[in-house]
Amino acid sequence: MIEEKPYIRSVTTTTFIITKYNPKYGDDRICKCGHTYIRHFDPYEDMEAVGCKYCGCYIFEEDINDEQD
Repeated sequence: MIEEKPYIRSVTTTTFIITKYNPKYGDDRICKCGHTYIRHFDPYEDMEAVGCKYCGCYIFEEDINDEQD
């Protein structure tokens, strides 16, 4: 008779990608959504990447066509 174990065990590795605020990037850079870089982070939650507070754009993508003075 074969004795069965109560659990089947396996090892799984999980990778998390954590997106963090870069203070050297430039808070006034403009995203394709039209809002600034800083608006994509929450200063009350340790600068957590929460997406744009004004339009729901979650990923900051710089507008390379934006002309700043």
